[in-house]
Amino acid sequence: MALHNLKIIVVDGGKRASSISSGSKSSNKEEREKNKNSPLYKLLNAKQTIKNTIQSGMSPSAVFAMDMGLRVGSQLVKQTANFYLTDIGRRNGDSNYQAIINRQIEAVTDPLSVVGATLSGAAAGSMFGPIGAGVGAVVGLASSAITLGFKYAEREREYQHILFEEYNNQAYNLSRANFSIYTGRLR
Repeated sequence: MALHNLKIIVVDGGKRASSISSGSKSSNKEEREKNKNSPLYKLLNAKQTIKNTIQSGMSPSAVFAMDMGLRVGSQLVKQTANFYLTDIGRRNGDSNYQAIINRQIEAVTDPLSVVGATLSGAAAGSMFGPIGAGVGAVVGLASSAITLGFKYAEREREYQHILFEEYNNQAYNLSRANFSIYTGRLR
């Protein structure tokens, strides 16, 4: 009776969960490491891959401090700006002034959102090397530009509809007032 290497593969939901081999265990480790370095694994686990890349050169306490500092700082800036800027119209009694302030805020946040989406796309694509970073940056830029384009297109369509309603309302009121050069009601 001869001894044969026996390999048992456990499959869970179509994913290779574990592999037990009676032969050598080092090939199993090498296979798992090879799978973790594959582009497909990196793509499916993008968040973890990016997190591991950033945290690889930092101590756990530095990672925690950086993460909490960024979260608290971001929250503080956003909430402070929101608190003070959304009250301008009420304090001055001018809702149009508030709309002007909101547009000025958008003049800053919209370009920043494009830059952030581009950088985010580049970071996500960087796991595939420089070409992946370039492709990711282009995809992030395109996605953000499409979103902003539709936002401003919707705003323009809404504005045109308001003008249409106002012009119709004005024409209706003029016709009810019997506005003509014959009635002498030109004001």
